Amino acid sequence: MSTRGWYEYYVLDPTTNRRTLAMQFYKWGDAVPEHALEEWRVFSDQIENADGLLPVVWLDDLLRQQLGELYARLPTHFSVAAFLFLIQRAEEEHSPFRNWEFRNLPKEERPDYRLGFAIGKAMALAGFQPQEHPDALLNRVLGFIGAGHFVRPWRDYGLTWSVLKWLQYLTQVTLKEEMGSIAGDLQAPVWDISYRYRFFIWIDSRTPFKISRLAVELCNEHGGDLLVELEDHPDKTAMQAEYDRNQANRLMDLIAEGKIDRFSLKEADETFQADEDSFWGPDCHERPPLPPAIALKR
Repeated sequence: MSTRGWYEYYVLDPTTNRRTLAMQFYKWGDAVPEHALEEWRVFSDQIENADGLLPVVWLDDLLRQQLGELYARLPTHFSVAAFLFLIQRAEEEHSPFRNWEFRNLPKEERPDYRLGFAIGKAMALAGFQPQEHPDALLNRVLGFIGAGHFVRPWRDYGLTWSVLKWLQYLTQVTLKEEMGSIAGDLQAPVWDISYRYRFFIWIDSRTPFKISRLAVELCNEHGGDLLVELEDHPDKTAMQAEYDRNQANRLMDLIAEGKIDRFSLKEADETFQADEDSFWGPDCHERPPLPPAIALKR
């Protein structure tokens, strides 16, 4: 059975000491801790190469234009976190095994070719800039953005889909969801996941969209520290204890070798005040709000 996980992206603003849960999504397949550490490395390389200034403005402009007044209802710093999600989707779609089912079709009949052609043609006719990027992942993200502007605009989906599902579709060739990261759910399906990964994104609020630091926390399905869970415990069988010990040693080696920055939600709670949720719910969507005595029982 494929390993499934849940990702949470928190944006931290040291200037205001505020914390926002800006993006969440499910990952179907390969959601093992080793891959989460590799995803941290991919993000960190992109951030370093851009001196902290990834082209988040591409997505922010798209959201502002497509959503109009609804843009203000997104979580604070949503564009920053969602842009990292798009990079992750670009990495997944960049695999040579993607679209394998289309390999025997004539080029003009391949859905991936037809989508790419439609996006490229529309961007060229509109004089959209930029039309390409030298980095392979960012160039694919640019294609997602082009799809949102010209081929799959929000107005065609907004009555039936959430903005999360729309963003997800921008990253897919067809409506069919393949294994990988999938946005759309508002809460973690704890019964279906093995791990939870929290990424912490520090921003420099003096420069729009600038990322100054990125850290990760590896958790079990309930959000507890995975490395603590892997420690020896008298209730574990000898076989389980040895397996957990080996996994912990392997992860710690990867963290040390990759100089991976670690942080935790517990640490964030000590410094950064959480923004009030007005997006993920479910309680924030109740109108009028439930009395505290009832809300606490839900």
